[in-house]
Amino acid sequence: MFTRRRITYRVEFWLLTFLFYGLISGAAQTAVAPLEPGHEIVTLDTRPGIIMRVLLAMPNAAPKGTFIFFPGGSGQLVAESGQVREGFTGQQGTGLFAEQGFVAVLVDWPSDQARGGSDQFRASQAHTEDIKRLIEFVSQKWPKPIFLIGHSLGTISVAHLAGVLKDDRISGVVLTGSDGGNRRRGPRTISLSNLPLQNITYPVLFVHHRDDGCFGLNAVRAQHNRVVKSPRLRFIEVVGGVSPQGDPCRGGKNPHTFLGREREVINAIADWATGKPVAERIGE
Repeated sequence: MFTRRRITYRVEFWLLTFLFYGLISGAAQTAVAPLEPGHEIVTLDTRPGIIMRVLLAMPNAAPKGTFIFFPGGSGQLVAESGQVREGFTGQQGTGLFAEQGFVAVLVDWPSDQARGGSDQFRASQAHTEDIKRLIEFVSQKWPKPIFLIGHSLGTISVAHLAGVLKDDRISGVVLTGSDGGNRRRGPRTISLSNLPLQNITYPVLFVHHRDDGCFGLNAVRAQHNRVVKSPRLRFIEVVGGVSPQGDPCRGGKNPHTFLGREREVINAIADWATGKPVAERIGE
């Protein structure tokens, strides 16, 4: 329960022009492109003087639970152009979770990380404090269970949080397209390989494409094997889909984002979250 740090929120509908996080530093206003039906953007007060936006996607019926989604890449919800994130870790993915009966909450960077956060921030105390406030917001609006899900570099956020948070409102964590430490673009400071995965005591699901050209499958399986205290640990390998196009890490047109298998992947994650059996492989 929180007492001094008040969480506030305001719904900002698709016709509303609002300030980018540059508001804090005096930057110009940016209009947000229209949202898909059933989506809305909410702004939360997290740390003193810091705000954070999230994109909400709502199911049509009483929710089964909530997925808090941490995207990869720059981690920004809204680009400088004003376009809201699309694809597997944007409106498409959150909408598919809503179709499965879950509230989906897509996390943006806080206002002190307006240009996109670093790997170090993903594993920081400040990031942890922001997400604690978000969990308070979510748990007051919808009943548990709450699941943390990260994709690509977003798995750094989820793995860090799962290792430091001891919160019975969190019912499990999902790591998709994980950063197993063998990055195609060269080494970085933090990945799953140097986070204390052995401290995670929540149920954990890994989902990774066999042909992921950004982060290799074998390295991710090695990180999966380090999660030794989880009461329910699974690994789903994804096969097939649409032929890759362009950069294997960016653009969403590649196995890294499960192109052509997105719906099957999210259906499997939803099944796992509700305790249903899931196959070890999706696809051929």
